[in-house]
Amino acid sequence: MSDILFQDPQKRDPSLTFGAPTADAAPGSALAPGELVFDTRQANNANLLFGEGTGPDSGTFDLAITGKMPALTLQAEIAEVINVRVVGRMPGLQMLAEVQYLTNTQRPTVGETTHEWHVTMAAGAGITQLEQDTDSLPAGWAAGWDQANDRTVGTAVRMPNTMDRTPVERVGRFKGASRAHLNRATSHHVSTRMWKDRTASFQTGTNGGSGGEFRHQDGDRQKFARRDARHQVAQSLRKIYGTDFQPAMPLPKGWQGQFQGAAPPPIGSTPGPVIGKPTPIEPPVFIGPANLLFQFPFGFRGTNILFGDLYDSANPEKVPAVISVRRVYIVVNIIRLYRVPDDAPVPALNLSLSLDADSWTWGFNASLPAAAQALVEPVNGPVELRALVNGTEFRVLAENISRERTFGEASIRISGRGHNAVLAAPYAPVMTFSNAQGRTARQLMDDVLTLNGIPLGWTVDWGLIDWNVPAGAFSRQGTWIEALASIAGAAGGYLLPHASAKELRVRHRYPTAPWQWNTVTPDYVLPVDAVARESLRWIEKPTYNRVFVSGQDVGVLGQVTRAGTAGDVLAPMVVDALITEAAAARQRGLAVLADTGPQFEVSLRLPVLDETGIIEPGAFVEYLDGSVTRRGLVRSTQVEAGMPEVWQTLGVQGHA
Repeated sequence: MSDILFQDPQKRDPSLTFGAPTADAAPGSALAPGELVFDTRQANNANLLFGEGTGPDSGTFDLAITGKMPALTLQAEIAEVINVRVVGRMPGLQMLAEVQYLTNTQRPTVGETTHEWHVTMAAGAGITQLEQDTDSLPAGWAAGWDQANDRTVGTAVRMPNTMDRTPVERVGRFKGASRAHLNRATSHHVSTRMWKDRTASFQTGTNGGSGGEFRHQDGDRQKFARRDARHQVAQSLRKIYGTDFQPAMPLPKGWQGQFQGAAPPPIGSTPGPVIGKPTPIEPPVFIGPANLLFQFPFGFRGTNILFGDLYDSANPEKVPAVISVRRVYIVVNIIRLYRVPDDAPVPALNLSLSLDADSWTWGFNASLPAAAQALVEPVNGPVELRALVNGTEFRVLAENISRERTFGEASIRISGRGHNAVLAAPYAPVMTFSNAQGRTARQLMDDVLTLNGIPLGWTVDWGLIDWNVPAGAFSRQGTWIEALASIAGAAGGYLLPHASAKELRVRHRYPTAPWQWNTVTPDYVLPVDAVARESLRWIEKPTYNRVFVSGQDVGVLGQVTRAGTAGDVLAPMVVDALITEAAAARQRGLAVLADTGPQFEVSLRLPVLDETGIIEPGAFVEYLDGSVTRRGLVRSTQVEAGMPEVWQTLGVQGHA
């Protein structure tokens, strides 16, 4: 509050003066115009300032001020001319202003945070059992006899052909017959089909064949000849054979030899005794415990002994599956297909399964015998099947059925998706999802997986850094799976379905930035000897090092820059309504900047080993290509099962 003081002792009139006479003003001259100043003592002018500083970077503001100052009243009783000193105080000026402004300045850069742990991935492993499934398998049996087929041509018989009529007349033993078929003296006669020999008298026959006693009959010319064979037509016989021994299982075992493998000594000279101060020995690169731990069951990770090479200080319990180099890899493949819920066996000639990071469900194809059509025909919806591939269970839906028939062979093909397809079209309705109150992203997924407030029975395995979403920020129209995918994609994540359980796993596309992969412990180490086929393709992508990530109505603006770079190559801006906090902006920015620069794609075809099982997308793989070590993330998996072989093909994305 500022006061106006009337305390100038030299004033001779009661005028309210704002200002002061100039130094060169003559006495009695008019006063110079003054200004009412509300300023600090550092101000260099007499302007009325409404702002925040007078520096060169200050903005210019246009303000409209409306004020009203109450009239100054004075009551005095003057009897004679005296010098009067009046001290007055005016109330402070009150102002109600509404300001609207548009600024083009950038918001502060979102700080990057790091932590010592990273999100782990659940890895499926094959289960080894000592007994095999003893269910009957209608395919793949080896029998001592082949199934005999009826043949109508190419039969060699010992009897001459007596089926054709010939115009040759012969002398018969009987006469008196009317004009009919030619009489002949043969050991066979023409008759209709009969099933046993008869002894009949001879009579004058009408237009037909004469009766007689013969050991053989002449079959009907309109039908195929019937021959009696010493063997009956064989039928396929399913029989279980028992042996004194069970099927052998591969048993990894270490062997100890009396001698070690000799190696030629390297080129060089033997140093003599050290004289003087010895050279200090540099410590090893590995820092951490090098204890020899036997903490896994026999055969669980092979028989390799690891001395700290792959130790992860951030996650000491993580041990990669290292596939050892062997002369021969032996795998006992087991493939089964059952109908749910009665577990009726479904014979399968072959089947295939596929999944990639851009899909939220497994793809399924199978070929069945035509006799199995009744087992997979839809009844009030698609039939759910349970597939077992080397101990890994898959739940799939037989959505499409087609039949193929060729000469002497018929089969049907079925295709479909994983059992979580019930959360998508055409089985799920189209709904509108929103949040009437503030929730976290993890809680939004739980809210989506409900119908009228009742849970659907599906769970979420959350693998991202959670963040808060204000009320009204989330709005999506579609099916359940579409709403879930939009929530995960806002922070650079994707949905990874569980093969058999009602569970959806949310994983980030890059759990660790590619420029930090040298510090990550891989999930699997694959040598070139365990790979049957390999293909490599190089890709060049823009080298972005900076991206702006923004929300919409209630979001934030995040500026994500790759550490150690100038941030001078901008990626296209990303806008998403669910980017409401720095955690979401940083994760989305990491997904954009990680998918840049020179890359390579590797396709690896290998068997489904006990040490690996079926490797799913999201697993971190280290591939040893001779002297070159390549690391990458699995982006796609395809399983091809057709007895007796089972193969899996991995699509691995790496950075050069």
